[in-house]
Amino acid sequence: MKSRIKNKIKISEFSKNIITLIAGVSVAQLIPIIITPVLTQFFSPEQFGTYGLYVSIYTILGIISCGKYDIAIMLPKKKIDSINIVAICFTLASLFSLLTLLILFFIKDLLYDLTRSELFKTYYWIIPLSILLYAFNQTILVWYNRNKQYSYISENNLLKSSSNSLTTIILGIKKISTGLIIGNFLSLLITSLFNFFDLIKSIDFSLINKKIMKNNFFTYIKFLKYSTTSNLFNSLTSLGMTPLIVLFFGVKTAGLYFLAEKLITIPISLITSSVAQVYFQKATTLFNSNKKDLLDLTIKVQKQVFLILAPLLFLLSLFGENLFYILGENWSSAGKMIKYFSMYILFKNVYSPISTLGDILGKQKLLLIFNISLFLFQISAFYLLNNYNEIYIPLLVSSFFGATHYVLLSLYMRKLIK
Repeated sequence: MKSRIKNKIKISEFSKNIITLIAGVSVAQLIPIIITPVLTQFFSPEQFGTYGLYVSIYTILGIISCGKYDIAIMLPKKKIDSINIVAICFTLASLFSLLTLLILFFIKDLLYDLTRSELFKTYYWIIPLSILLYAFNQTILVWYNRNKQYSYISENNLLKSSSNSLTTIILGIKKISTGLIIGNFLSLLITSLFNFFDLIKSIDFSLINKKIMKNNFFTYIKFLKYSTTSNLFNSLTSLGMTPLIVLFFGVKTAGLYFLAEKLITIPISLITSSVAQVYFQKATTLFNSNKKDLLDLTIKVQKQVFLILAPLLFLLSLFGENLFYILGENWSSAGKMIKYFSMYILFKNVYSPISTLGDILGKQKLLLIFNISLFLFQISAFYLLNNYNEIYIPLLVSSFFGATHYVLLSLYMRKLIK
């Protein structure tokens, strides 16, 4: 009887935390959807393509800039160790951003020749700055998650979304062609300042110690060795599609794809990102206490996400072209693309909420092999099928390979918990 009551309390707490996050994220993600018809009047598919290229690059590099020590923030029992891991993340991200700036300075002309994008010729310097701000914010979000400060995470999402949307509209009205990029950068900066002032109030910086930092650096070095490379390839498969399309099909087609994927993943992320953050915290606890409950939780989460997403993506595949016509005649073909990559979006997001399970189980090598395999299959699809005049067939084949990979990975992760 007592255990039943205990389980109900645990489940209700889990659900409450998810609802707290979804409430904040819902408003934050709703804003970009509402303003999209406005933005498509101000900015062309080519400008969206350049913007997508910028976001993809800084996000891919930002994810690995901390050496994936941000994941390790959740793991230590002692708070002092977590604080010092936060310091490790900031140090590595700063060094990584500086190195990126130096590399871009020397290869910016080569990148411009490959992509014909002004991003690399004129605005290359904004990429390393964005990497640093992104890494800083992501590290703080994990810190909030460790401390179960879910309302802070919601506030972060809302602040970033609203500041990005507002500045982008203003710049669009003023007909500034780089308004999408500038708006995104300013939102990163504003969110970073918000987090910084909160951080200095919540962390005792006197606890940061070089010796403790060094000990934690080597204790969790497996994340640097394996998770960094694994997450790089994972980011390339999920976010690298836009740069890939820029290379093979041009900036305009990339802009159409970027907007289509963005409008699909925004409502989906309302569910998956919120569930994932709470699942990570809960799964870390259950792994050390009750693996049966962990397996039950994993199956339940994936089943619920599948039942929500499958009908949604089916309807978008059928009516996507008509829906996107609302944005303007230039954008209807973006809706047509949905049916060709919806299968990948479905199974990727069914796995997404439990994606931290590999790190909890210590399967970094497996995830590395998985992500390299997925990346090679997807890039091969575009390379071997780029002779098609349109993107649809390469996109469909790439989507099939991606979906198959995620189905197999989900099944294997469940097997490991048993």
